[in-house]
Amino acid sequence: MSLVLEVVKDEKDFDEILPLLHVSFSDPPSPFRRWFMPIHTTLEAAIEDARDRSIDKWKRNETIHWIKVTDTDSGKIIGAALWEIQNEIRERPQVPTNAYWHKEGSEEKAFAEKLLTELNTFTVKRMSRPHVELQQLFVHPNHRKVGAGRLLVNWGKQKADELGLESCVESVPFAVSAYERFGYGNVEELNPDLSIPNPSVKWKKYAADDSRVFLMWRPAGRDYRAGVDRAPWLTA
Repeated sequence: MSLVLEVVKDEKDFDEILPLLHVSFSDPPSPFRRWFMPIHTTLEAAIEDARDRSIDKWKRNETIHWIKVTDTDSGKIIGAALWEIQNEIRERPQVPTNAYWHKEGSEEKAFAEKLLTELNTFTVKRMSRPHVELQQLFVHPNHRKVGAGRLLVNWGKQKADELGLESCVESVPFAVSAYERFGYGNVEELNPDLSIPNPSVKWKKYAADDSRVFLMWRPAGRDYRAGVDRAPWLTA
């Protein structure tokens, strides 16, 4: 197998990337999939809606860079990542996330908004300096442990080093050890507060999922050194 890393330049690539995201988030099952890619009618419709939202965000924001890894034997995309390069931090009011892709007035929309607001606020408060952030990374289950993930991570690490910036990623529990191997330190954990007054049975079920994330951080110019490096917000 020969792998090629490329920056996504054609929106047609999203026809492969979004189905790949769905498959990747199914193995192992991720509790976040239902909040980012809800199925209202059919799986195909859910993937198409997520595809359109991803393309729109990509086109409107020049700081966003989608990267893909292709298996040259099959010609198929087997992994992808979304990196954001924030050369400057603009002061923006912290407002709750609007999960507009969920049905208006639904309990799922309310839960998604509370969860995503917690996740977004967590990182924004800590990464208050220019930085490079890995927002998504996924590799097809049949093509893991062949180097695709490392290629996708190294793209962002190289950009961060070229710019002299820190980099970070919010990791789900099972991926923490991989990011540590890639040079990131597990510096802080978030267990989102999803409590509300008088929650329904459905809300309690959603809240029981493991929604923890771990903020993985890498200092500017080098890999994280345990016992030596300390995140700036933890030393202030």
